[in-house]
Amino acid sequence: MIRALVTAGPTHEPIDAVRFIGNRSSGRMALAIADALAGQGCRVKILAGPGVPADPPAGGTPDRVRRFTTADDLGRLLAEEWPAHDLLVMAAAVADFKPARRAEGKLRRGAAVAPIELVPTGDLLAGLAGSTRPDQFVVGFALEEPAELDRSARDKLARKRADVIVANPLATMDASDVDATLYLRDGRVERPADRPMPKPAFAAWLAARILPEVRARLERGGTATLPGPHP
Repeated sequence: MIRALVTAGPTHEPIDAVRFIGNRSSGRMALAIADALAGQGCRVKILAGPGVPADPPAGGTPDRVRRFTTADDLGRLLAEEWPAHDLLVMAAAVADFKPARRAEGKLRRGAAVAPIELVPTGDLLAGLAGSTRPDQFVVGFALEEPAELDRSARDKLARKRADVIVANPLATMDASDVDATLYLRDGRVERPADRPMPKPAFAAWLAARILPEVRARLERGGTATLPGPHP
């Protein structure tokens, strides 16, 4: 059985006790992918960010969902969980920046407030590359303006050492449909025949597209059986 790890939703990087830097990610695409993978017989665990209503996928149990808030939280969960999984779908929208310092308590309107200095968060997917085994399979995501998608996806494939990058235009974040393009490590570029398509339909297409490659990778590594139905 393929063991899949799916990250979903935004990170919240705290400014003070009540405010944060975040983004509008709902996690809907990631949850649709988790359900599609579970429907294909994978054992799925979800790492869910703030506001993501992550019910256990396809009749699973509550221990199949773990929660994170910040990019650092997600990094720690990935370090714990990834070694026990075969497939990573890194669909979470991780903040690129965080405040250099978290203010104590609540910042007050009208008080003298220093400018908020931002520092980069860690590149979580690139950071996993050194510990990813040859039998593991990694799917990353790129979200950009349409004119930047091709360059960004190809750059992420190389820099993050992913097997597949799912490239989406910015409008995907608020839409019920997706117009995605797959960039594969061997140079292939693939798109669904019907575009755009509802996120659940794309999730099913993506699962059907990548699972044969994950199975082949595992068979070469000799570490897992083909996926079958949940008991």
